[in-house]
Amino acid sequence: MKPLVTVSLIATTIISTTAMAKPVDWTPGIGGEISLMVGYNKSNSQFNSDNHTTENLNNNGNDQTKMFVAPIGSVNYTFNSGDKQLYFGTSRSDIALGRFHIEAGYRQKFADTSTLTLSYIPGLLSQKTWQDPYLQGVKRNKTNSNINAFSVKLDNIRGSRFSGQIAYGKFSIDHENSGNDPLLHLTSNEKASLNRNANVLYTEGTFVQPFSRSLILRTAVNFTNIDADGRAMSNNIYGAAATIIQLLPQSSLAFTLSYKTALFDATHPVFNKKQQDNKFGAFLAYEYNQPFNWKNWGLVSLIGYSSTQSNINFYDSNDVLVSAGVNYKF
Repeated sequence: MKPLVTVSLIATTIISTTAMAKPVDWTPGIGGEISLMVGYNKSNSQFNSDNHTTENLNNNGNDQTKMFVAPIGSVNYTFNSGDKQLYFGTSRSDIALGRFHIEAGYRQKFADTSTLTLSYIPGLLSQKTWQDPYLQGVKRNKTNSNINAFSVKLDNIRGSRFSGQIAYGKFSIDHENSGNDPLLHLTSNEKASLNRNANVLYTEGTFVQPFSRSLILRTAVNFTNIDADGRAMSNNIYGAAATIIQLLPQSSLAFTLSYKTALFDATHPVFNKKQQDNKFGAFLAYEYNQPFNWKNWGLVSLIGYSSTQSNINFYDSNDVLVSAGVNYKF
């Protein structure tokens, strides 16, 4: 399956670094926020939509650079009781961890300070990928991919510092034609094993450890099962991450390190081996609140690096991102 590195990197820039440290705003009525970011991204993934042609399947893609503008936001409605909330948009805490999607959901806060969140990810944001990534020497055609999913999340379980989440959904590609290049000489069964459409199960457990009022450590372990229509694309992903959050009088910063390993189920017919990926990420984010005494405004920035090292060179990639922008709460 195509790694979603670039989208995650871009999403991570739209961030309040205090989002993981402060509770959800439960003020009755309508609230929300909107952010606008500008930035620079460099990527050498074979799945970068600017790498239209590849001459060699045994290498990663050519370096591609671009500037981008990324607006994003969310809106919520809190009932008069102050313990129930409807929301739509992008979760700031998810963005801070490099996960990018739009969701609609319901939150319920309990007396023991735990919070239950039920949400639906409707797949409104699609991502470009290749109909057949393995075409050589000719222009590859783009198609859309998206994820539809349901999620259940319980934060501060029974008033503790532990939280858990489980999500289940469908990853879909509009036009899946992997392996149809006649130069590959694949059989019908081998082509079918490259089908990337999949059911996806995601689970995560987290623990937050405050060292003081201003210094917080968040650790997480996660597991993803990708049950693809093609056996060579089916895989299990095991991950871990750690984030240090430093809260300052008028600003905050967060530094995140993450690691994932993906183990695939069957031999890849194009490369004659089972794929195994190791993914590393490092992000440094900063937010400055109320610049020039502008109430409800903030300045945000991020430097990010992500790398995928695979036993199949075709899937190697490196992404670098630098960004800055503004955030407004209402």
